[in-house]
Amino acid sequence: MSEKKSKMLKATQGLKNAMGRHYLAIEQAYRDGKPTAWATSGCPVELLYAMGVQPMLPENSATISAAQKYSKNFIELAEQEGFSYDMCSYFKTNVGAVMEGVDVYKGGIRKPTFMLSSDVICDTHSHWFQVQAERFGGVPHYIIDVPHVVSNTSKRQLDYFKKYVEEQMWELLEFIKEHTGNEIDMEKAKEAAANSYELSEVWRDIYELRKNVPSPISTKDTFGGLFPLFTMPGLRSPINLYKRMYREAKARVDTGQGALENEEFRLMFEGIPFWYQLKYFAMLERFNAIIVYEPYTFAFSKFFSNPFEEFSKKRLLKDPIECMSALMLSFWYIFDLETRVKWFKQTVKDWKIDGVILHNNVSCRPNTTTFYDLKRRLGEEGDIPCLIIDSDQNDPRKFNEVQITNQIESFIELLRKRKKK
Repeated sequence: MSEKKSKMLKATQGLKNAMGRHYLAIEQAYRDGKPTAWATSGCPVELLYAMGVQPMLPENSATISAAQKYSKNFIELAEQEGFSYDMCSYFKTNVGAVMEGVDVYKGGIRKPTFMLSSDVICDTHSHWFQVQAERFGGVPHYIIDVPHVVSNTSKRQLDYFKKYVEEQMWELLEFIKEHTGNEIDMEKAKEAAANSYELSEVWRDIYELRKNVPSPISTKDTFGGLFPLFTMPGLRSPINLYKRMYREAKARVDTGQGALENEEFRLMFEGIPFWYQLKYFAMLERFNAIIVYEPYTFAFSKFFSNPFEEFSKKRLLKDPIECMSALMLSFWYIFDLETRVKWFKQTVKDWKIDGVILHNNVSCRPNTTTFYDLKRRLGEEGDIPCLIIDSDQNDPRKFNEVQITNQIESFIELLRKRKKK
């Protein structure tokens, strides 16, 4: 079978410069004595920027380690310290990288002024930072506790949840002031919130273009392209990068050009990708298959990935603290099964998806816990073919290339037979 390669957007190559500026900002913060903070995904990074604190995200650093082929060594170092083989590979990568004292380009990350975590995605985040705060010899650590909204949560319960999280958010601002001396400036908070909203909006628009057949972009653009949403919400610079990506993708749509020549199968990939083997996704292209939607990368456009309520820019600018508190209750990872089934069925219809690949990620159980029920429900209620593959986001020891290749080849053959009916 002949090799086929999808075309990455030229604009996406600007991501290296954007992330380079992020790492330089971190180094500059240490040189200038500026406050720094570790933060987990799902936390309001925008407020850190608004209060003059330089954010650092260990999960992002861990993916760098994997992409550069260092994660395996770091994970094994952590296991030699007594951390279990079955624990989160992001966490163990971070432990090993800190032990080795590597630089940011290998996934290294330095001791911060304080740490900010949340259990909005998983309890591991909070325990991870507790462990590392102790291993650094004592670092102040603030945890935001977020209740989970499910399909039968009443309005009364939801209103209580919002107030509960908002109270913690105001306490966070006092915590930051105590440990940095910096006070919240509401005008800066509104500016950061507005930038975050616009960044999410352009990312949403990029995803809307993927509804077109052929799709103008592939995972070569989105897997790496999501990191500004992750690390730099609240800044202006990544907005310009996303706008360039959008304009280039829109030009492809206008001329009928797809990222992949001879697109035949349109797929959804749910789950965190295996960062140490991103090139593997190009294997799908040999079958004229392309991934056109990933809930994971879309989830970080948080203002537009919420099935429970609408978040307008007007509401955000009126009260950014209230809005960001409510947003923490609606992150994709904590959707219950009923919400996921409904969301997936609509997405498959809107993006004209032929099949769904579910990554049963050993390191992220909150994301994968419903997969077998999800596969069954999508098949029974929507006649949507699904494939579950087993691997890990950051630990290459848990990636069985032969097994996964055989599964995908069989899945593509199934999709081919369905198209012939």
